Amino acid sequence: MLGDLELRSWTLSDSEQVLHRARAKLSPSTVQNVGSAMRALVTFAMKNRWLTREADPMWLVSYSAKVEDQGQILGFIPRSVLPTDEDCARLFKALVEHGHPGWALAMRLKHRCGARWGELIALRPIDISFEPQRVVRIHRSIEQSQSGMAVKPTKNHQQRVSVFPASLAPDLRAWCEQVESNDGPEALLFPGNDGGFANRRTFQRHWARAARSAGWPMKSMTSAMWHPHDLRHVAVCWLLLDVGLDPAAVSTLLGHANAAFTLSRYVGVRGDLASVATSATGDWQERLLGEAASDFRIVGLLGPFRLVSPHTGKCH
Repeated sequence: MLGDLELRSWTLSDSEQVLHRARAKLSPSTVQNVGSAMRALVTFAMKNRWLTREADPMWLVSYSAKVEDQGQILGFIPRSVLPTDEDCARLFKALVEHGHPGWALAMRLKHRCGARWGELIALRPIDISFEPQRVVRIHRSIEQSQSGMAVKPTKNHQQRVSVFPASLAPDLRAWCEQVESNDGPEALLFPGNDGGFANRRTFQRHWARAARSAGWPMKSMTSAMWHPHDLRHVAVCWLLLDVGLDPAAVSTLLGHANAAFTLSRYVGVRGDLASVATSATGDWQERLLGEAASDFRIVGLLGPFRLVSPHTGKCH
């Protein structure tokens, strides 16, 4: 038996119905987990000869998420779905108004350096430099689990540096000096209420209240449409598309596996592709030949093009 369903009565239609309901309420990754679990149940049943291979209720049932646009990969993040700088500015202001200036500064830093949550709450004054370069040294992360908080390496087990803009330097410098004066250079820059590592769930409540005050779209009274991790995505787009850094440099600053991941996840076709391509190909011959076009004539309008010099008669 599978719940109220006899195992031998399980059909392709039943599988599709379960996944259809899952897609209506769950994220693509969770739907894939549901499908994987169903596939594993079928495999287990076959090994025990409860089901025959001819009666496979998951035969050709698709449960993996698929991209909808040509040239994009699964997990591509278009900039249009992220909060704008104006949205973020309203959030930072709301955090200050709600009595959390430290978290407002932390989110401003995340918004530009792209640190992950665990990396952000592990930062100390000694990890920030202002001269000669404005850099954030990201050497460790904090993992929160049922066992509590633990210091661990970064996600890819590699130390790195990231950057922040000059506009953030005065406020960040003042905050670092205050923390270092009170608790020393190795104290936490953004601690929790008890002075220890910040609790993600506690911060999520601050985030949701500030997002609601900032006029952000909300899923519910306690859940905003955008999450803190979305500020990391905003930072990548800022570095790539606004600042114009090389993708390999952005990949290193953000701690990605490689530049190919950075490009495939954040860089896609922007604007009206048909219009851009039409304009670019309209005068390609003139742009290709440049000034030399006047010295040649193009032969063969329907076949392969040949450039014939009027002076020598030779084909090029």
